[in-house]
Amino acid sequence: MKGSPGWLLLLLLLAVASVLILVQNGSQQDSPLHSSLSDGPNGTSALSQYAATLGHPVQTVGLNFALPTPPATLFVFNPSQVTAADTTELDRWVRAGGTLVYADDSLNSRLALAFDLHRGNPVAATGTPATPAFAGVRRLTGGSYAAPYRATPAQAVLFRSGGGAALVLEETLNEGRVIAIAAPEVLCNGWLEFADNGRFAADLLSLTPGPVVFDEYHHGLGAAGAGGDWTGGPLGIGLLWAVLAIFLGLLLRGRAFGPRIRLSRPFGRSAAEYAGAVGHLLHQAGGRGVVLRVLSEATRRSLAARLGLAGDVPLARLDEVMARRAPEVAESYREAQAEAAAGGRSEQALLAAARRLHDLAYPLARR
Repeated sequence: MKGSPGWLLLLLLLAVASVLILVQNGSQQDSPLHSSLSDGPNGTSALSQYAATLGHPVQTVGLNFALPTPPATLFVFNPSQVTAADTTELDRWVRAGGTLVYADDSLNSRLALAFDLHRGNPVAATGTPATPAFAGVRRLTGGSYAAPYRATPAQAVLFRSGGGAALVLEETLNEGRVIAIAAPEVLCNGWLEFADNGRFAADLLSLTPGPVVFDEYHHGLGAAGAGGDWTGGPLGIGLLWAVLAIFLGLLLRGRAFGPRIRLSRPFGRSAAEYAGAVGHLLHQAGGRGVVLRVLSEATRRSLAARLGLAGDVPLARLDEVMARRAPEVAESYREAQAEAAAGGRSEQALLAAARRLHDLAYPLARR
């Protein structure tokens, strides 16, 4: 079939672009930040879907760090580039009645200072209840190791490792509370089905009657993460490759809008052609008033030169001088002006007014 190689090449380029997008997106499948937008083992998309299945409104903090009105449960996993303003807003939100579930493989320095959190040496990431706060949750398990918390007197230990180190603790702050988890993997997609992790996740999701919120602002969706530049992320790079492939396809397969028109003459155009082109444009734009103003100004300058006056002489002064020196010309000029004022009504009236003004300005040329 005629033209089929070009279309096949375009389809091949689109297929390559699709594969590149999938490859770029695939780099987020193993999410080190435990993003709720990732379906990989380290992502937390299952937790988000779990909340929706249990009937909780699910929200995502993305373009700006705007938190819902308490009561609500906010999950913060491995945040990056947390600013002092973000920390202040989060502390205010918790004290107003919000519940913060903070799960981090390491520990953000600003959040550690704000909520008095301290970590110890790594231990096995398997814990048992220290208090009956979560009924039915007998055992939690995550990755191989986790850095436990060193609880302060104001913090209650909820789950301990085999050696007694705090893996999950809770602290009440005014109307709200903070639950810190040393092993975020217990809430990730790849570990929810192990031990009692799924029951633990369900209990966390039901801590408040309000919405369940996931912080993606500090995972790169907001201005704080990656400088707010989504083009440097997997999606942006994939789209860039797709645009490049489509451009190459159109370049190889694209058709012109019409046949190429060669220039008939290599030399410049005459003044008459330019005048005709301008007249055509004025005609297309309905510029009768512009044409008449130009003609009237040209006529006025020509008459002023004939009478020995400057070209920019005021119209009242020109009429006064013409009335004394050339009454007939003054009368003809008034009639031409009146005809020009009515010349914008039709093409014929415009042509007649133009001829009248031209004959008045250049009488010898007409004869």
